Amino acid sequence: MHPSGVTDTYVEKGSGMVWYLRDAQIRGLVTPEEANTVIEEVFLNQSNDQIVTRPTVELTLPRSMLRVKVGADFAHGVYGFKAYPAGGRYLIVLYDIETGLNAMVEGRQLTELRTGAVSAVGTKYMARPDASTLGIIGTGREARQQLISTSLVRKFETVWCYSRDREHRSTFAKEMSERLGLEVIAADSGRQCVEQADVVTTITNANEPVLMGEWLGEGTHINAVGATTPDRRELDDEAVGRCGTIVVELKEGAMNEVGELIHASEMGMLDWDQVHELHEVVSGMISGRRSASEITLNDTVGVGAEDVALAWFVVSKAREQGIGSELDFEPPYNLGPRGAAGGSRAS
Repeated sequence: MHPSGVTDTYVEKGSGMVWYLRDAQIRGLVTPEEANTVIEEVFLNQSNDQIVTRPTVELTLPRSMLRVKVGADFAHGVYGFKAYPAGGRYLIVLYDIETGLNAMVEGRQLTELRTGAVSAVGTKYMARPDASTLGIIGTGREARQQLISTSLVRKFETVWCYSRDREHRSTFAKEMSERLGLEVIAADSGRQCVEQADVVTTITNANEPVLMGEWLGEGTHINAVGATTPDRRELDDEAVGRCGTIVVELKEGAMNEVGELIHASEMGMLDWDQVHELHEVVSGMISGRRSASEITLNDTVGVGAEDVALAWFVVSKAREQGIGSELDFEPPYNLGPRGAAGGSRAS
């Protein structure tokens, strides 16, 4: 029997109608507060064996690549995957454990909300309670959601932002100051951005480090978000080496995906034994911060269970409100034990 209580026999249900949601329809269906709550519950449920996730699968293509993130949320009886090629066009495919294919969801909006929520959860459990200043390196589209989501768990008085393009960072500062009612200041350098921050978020496309260990003050919490492949780094080895408590979403995946941790390990600046998973902190199995002076790190790449859980939440609301479209698929057929095809259909 699955953790959800569903037996191994899969019984035909439903008419084959599959819900389809476009990005534009998702914007009004889920708030950043709701996304934070859903993702926090994912980590709580993971510690109760209600969440299954796997490392990212990547397919290299002649001029592109395809990444697939798979996971299950047994607490809500769903599983599925998110797939995307280079350049985006995210698609989340959601299955119900009892009825099969349930929904298809365009995933750009949900990916931004999910990614921001993971940083917010890390900040909630690992940053100092009195943290009042945020430094964010990167001022693109996803950086905006990072700031919005994280500001929900700490009362930031000042935000420093930095990116290489002066105009981009000035625009970001003006826009987000007006939007959130915060003092957002465009820094002249990465050092200026980081040295004054209690919480630092890196959300860039950089291949080489943009956050140096010598810039970090005692007690800083870091959310490293942008380096999602083994050949990319946002933190230099010293920054990783100065961190005490380090968490990732899935250690098995991080050892092959998180470039800054891989590089620091190869340079002797990181012992993988000191790396934990975020669900251990959220559930209280370990402390997210051992002292006020400790530098902590939440290094994220995103995992499939997060996408599945958030997609389930938004699809449930969309069905209730009649938002979205129905696609008429052939209904599922009966499956025998352990998903083996059964019934009268030819294989």
